[in-house]
Amino acid sequence: MLKEKNNFPRGMNDTIMTKTQTKMDMAVEAHQRYLLKETREDLTTAINCYIETLRENPEQAGAYYHLATLLHNNGQIGVDSAIEQCKKAVKINPDDANAHMYLGYFLSLNSEFDEAKEEFKTAIKLNPATSRTRLVLALTCLEKIKSAKCKKTIKDYTNALYYGVTGTLMSVFDKASIKMLLRNIADDLTFAKYKTVGEFFEKIKSEKKAYNIYLSVADSSKKSIVLYERMARIAIKKSRYDIAFDCLNNVVILSNNDPMKVVNAIEFVEEYQSDRINELIDYYTILTNKYPELSKCYYELGHLYLKKDEKINALSAFKLALKYDEDNPYYQNSLAYAYVQLEQYDSAIELYKKALETNPNDEWSSVVAQALATIYHQVKGNSEAAISMLQNSLLLTQNKAQIHEAIADIYYDMENLDNAIEYYNLALKDDDNNPKIYSRLAMAYWEKDCIEKSIIYYSRAIELDSTYDIAYNNLGVVFLDGLGDASRAIEYFKTAVEINPNYVLAHFNLARSHEVLGEKIIAAKQYQKAININKIHKELDQKLIEERLYKLFET
Repeated sequence: MLKEKNNFPRGMNDTIMTKTQTKMDMAVEAHQRYLLKETREDLTTAINCYIETLRENPEQAGAYYHLATLLHNNGQIGVDSAIEQCKKAVKINPDDANAHMYLGYFLSLNSEFDEAKEEFKTAIKLNPATSRTRLVLALTCLEKIKSAKCKKTIKDYTNALYYGVTGTLMSVFDKASIKMLLRNIADDLTFAKYKTVGEFFEKIKSEKKAYNIYLSVADSSKKSIVLYERMARIAIKKSRYDIAFDCLNNVVILSNNDPMKVVNAIEFVEEYQSDRINELIDYYTILTNKYPELSKCYYELGHLYLKKDEKINALSAFKLALKYDEDNPYYQNSLAYAYVQLEQYDSAIELYKKALETNPNDEWSSVVAQALATIYHQVKGNSEAAISMLQNSLLLTQNKAQIHEAIADIYYDMENLDNAIEYYNLALKDDDNNPKIYSRLAMAYWEKDCIEKSIIYYSRAIELDSTYDIAYNNLGVVFLDGLGDASRAIEYFKTAVEINPNYVLAHFNLARSHEVLGEKIIAAKQYQKAININKIHKELDQKLIEERLYKLFET
């Protein structure tokens, strides 16, 4: 029993063929524009129209090999997939010379030189007048000669010469080649004219005119990348960084994410617009897609994600960096830091230890050791291990003040005040203008009831930093609770709250001072201020302040 080819109503086939032809025409036109101008818009249009063509008519052979060419050239499919698409085209229409030519081209890319030659010869038989196929066949013969895997023969040399010469001679009569050549010549002449005029205006320091000239032709020229790069250069010179970024981003898009263009864009953003975190992430992601084993890109991505507080993504990026460079101490340190942000301290400790074992630089290792000591002390509660780690880091650096201060802080927390004072003094030998160290030393002396020394060092801290609110508050406490001088204490507490109006403890202490002087109304107001501010900042136990306020009026 015979079957009809399809069950469409009469006239439906004609409609489908008309639509398919229309889509195919649109695809070919966009494809040609893309070959001339290399714009992302034309590329997308061509690909989409070829796909629509095949969806409406899967028997359209030309759509297969054109689509395969575009997708492969833009890195969206591999050679094997392109070969399969071209084989479909050949199967659909064995008499299509271009189908055989494109199949031969992709076979040659896959180093299947003999199979490629047969396809090229078939294409030449079907269309003897084509010059393109002969030239590509000549190049294939040369590639076979260069290949270490293939045996070189005299026939390959003669074929390369024959097809190269005949292809060159026949290109003079190839209408398609001539048409494309004329289009390219016209585009080159237009580009050269505008480029020359633009360069002239740049030389006479008329950058705005030069920029506008480049802009007027940039979107219509195949060489728009060069023009956008020149526009970016002018914009940078004029400190118009947003415009420069737009130009360089266009360069990246038009170059189909060329790695060097992406790197140029990254360097610009990092130097002039480092707050464009998302754009930098996009650029580094492009590089990792093109070069999956480039560990530095993952390392940079990790730090960018940390800036966005995307801790999980940062962790993943640093892990990938280490995957491709597992002994890199800088990557180990960064991954350890990411683990700390996620409170996975055991993993962080192991990585910090590995980084220290490599010790690429003494100063750097000293900083890593301090980070590890912080975990030992503040998280693990192992103060002895923390001090030991810091003592070792002292051997690695010339900048000892910060480490001496860290050791002193640990001894202070351990209530070993003598050792704390010793190390604070050592810290001051290397950094005698540090108000924080003077303040910490003053606090240690206060804990030892050395009131006079405490006053001296708090005063020194204030001399060095007149906005040091904590030092003013603590000095006020010394006068109030150490010397019983509430009037003098009030001066320091008032200064502290003037510097920092939200300083709950200073308001509380100011209220205590007025209470000691019997100024209950003023004291009550200050306690109430402390209560109100503490509701937001939660610096003190709310009940403690409220109890002091209520007791004012109990008697």
